[in-house]
Amino acid sequence: MTMVDVYLFNPEHDLALAHGAHNYTAPPFARQLRRDLRLLPAWLAPAGSYIAIPDDCQIGEDRRWLQGHGLDVEPVAVSRIAGLGPCRIRPWGWDATVRHQLLQVGVAPEYLPADEQLDWVRCLSHRRTTIAVHQALGNTFSPEPVELDNYDDVQTFVHAHPGCYLKMPWSGSGKGIYRVIDPQGDNHVPRWIEGALRRQGSLLCEMGLDRVQDFAVECECRDGNTWLTGYSVFDSDFHSQFGKGRVAPREELHQFLLERYPALDQVVKDVLKALDTIIAPHYDGPLGIDMMLYRDENGKTGINPCVEINLRMTMGMVTAAMGSRHGLKGDFKIASDASGHYQALLQ
Repeated sequence: MTMVDVYLFNPEHDLALAHGAHNYTAPPFARQLRRDLRLLPAWLAPAGSYIAIPDDCQIGEDRRWLQGHGLDVEPVAVSRIAGLGPCRIRPWGWDATVRHQLLQVGVAPEYLPADEQLDWVRCLSHRRTTIAVHQALGNTFSPEPVELDNYDDVQTFVHAHPGCYLKMPWSGSGKGIYRVIDPQGDNHVPRWIEGALRRQGSLLCEMGLDRVQDFAVECECRDGNTWLTGYSVFDSDFHSQFGKGRVAPREELHQFLLERYPALDQVVKDVLKALDTIIAPHYDGPLGIDMMLYRDENGKTGINPCVEINLRMTMGMVTAAMGSRHGLKGDFKIASDASGHYQALLQ
């Protein structure tokens, strides 16, 4: 039988990694996001693929939406995935929770990653992996993050570096990140540090930089190698949460970044080489590396070559596919209405 691809949107993936076990229950906002944006992976899926949707959603309505956007993929209820036969399941990200959910609806274990593979995903998704990349590059581009597990040490860092970022080891899309502008005047900082250390054991502490442009290098790890698949250019807010992404052809985004940092290609080459050693031997799948251009104390443009590493699909992959594969242009963002429902908008 032919192997089919089944895509599944599980945006609670990063939260599930933080939990660590298979019995994670996502908070209401994450469950709503999963339902409302269930068709988002269709922009990434090859023709002939399936998009898994909740059982209580309308197959016909989703099929019409997909066809109306020129997407040659088919919706399938989650409970019917097992009936498709041999399949490659492609969730937004792999974790113990989504594996357990798929087993519960009858997907055969041989179509799912083993526990050891999931352990590697969780281990490498820890933000300390960014430190390994900085070290592999010789720490020549931007200050290296510091991992601290002691409250007093974190407070010392905060007071020495106003404007710094404190990051929980596992979190995504700006969640679990605290920017400390005024260590003396922000009364929430001590409580936030204590809670984060209690829940996750350590914090990644990073000096704040004069941000010029956020962007990402989108990749695929396969057979022990890391392959460049595209670029994404995006804006983030004060707390590093995704704001909007630029949808345009790959070469246009590449040129936009080269004009602002001419040495980009060599940096990307060196980062991919580092990932070949650090991540690719242990992981097959999509991978996004968030980077940042910043203004140094001399007014020159510098680069942070590894702000974040995401071992999963990303919004940047969606915008890259919209521009390069589907010929769209504009600004992409996720918006919520007064009732708490989410929409993916291209304007």
